[in-house]
Amino acid sequence: MYELTVLISTVVLTSLICCSARWLGAHILPPLLAGSVVTSIFVAGKLGDLTLGGFEPISISVSILIYSSTFLITDVISELYGPKLAQSAVLGTALCYPIVLAATQFSIHWTPSIYYPDQESFASIMGFAGRVTLASLLSYLISQSFDVWAFHKIRSYTGQSKLWMRNNGSTIISQGLDTAIFYGFAFYGLVPFEQLLKLILVAYICKLGIALIDTPFVYAVIYFVRKDRPAAAGSP
Repeated sequence: MYELTVLISTVVLTSLICCSARWLGAHILPPLLAGSVVTSIFVAGKLGDLTLGGFEPISISVSILIYSSTFLITDVISELYGPKLAQSAVLGTALCYPIVLAATQFSIHWTPSIYYPDQESFASIMGFAGRVTLASLLSYLISQSFDVWAFHKIRSYTGQSKLWMRNNGSTIISQGLDTAIFYGFAFYGLVPFEQLLKLILVAYICKLGIALIDTPFVYAVIYFVRKDRPAAAGSP
């Protein structure tokens, strides 16, 4: 119950912030995408237990809560402002990864102050962040670039109607790519192979559920931003 509450809260909060594009314009959304992705990097190393009904708890990265919302943001950018801004937002966010990787590694090797007693714990957490960052970069670039392409490919057939089809259709495949690449790269050799397969499967199923949950929120954001306003420059 806690996980579902947090998930819905994250989707709601992300949607509300996306709505600020009505007043602040298109360029408020790429920084939101970047911030969400960077945050997901720092929490990705923690595995939490997910309990579904009467089944035994299953381990899953807690980054799923915020990272899955990035597909909502990308789809909102794509629908409101077109593929050019969406792809620029994806690539711009990717440039954050080298900064995160460099900052974490430099921080580890900076000699700690005598007043800082937690160097070992810090190095343990941030050292793993290096591998997670590389895994995230690879999975992010492939999956999000595909998501933008697939969204507009479907839109070329549906026009402005059937937003639910391009929102879910692009996300279903791109989330599968993202999940397999990220977990395979980040956790291979660190957890048993059978458990790794469970991680990938459960994460993907959860992301599909999130895609279905966020669909009405995507509709709400787009309706709210467009309401009583002329089409934004560069929008499809």
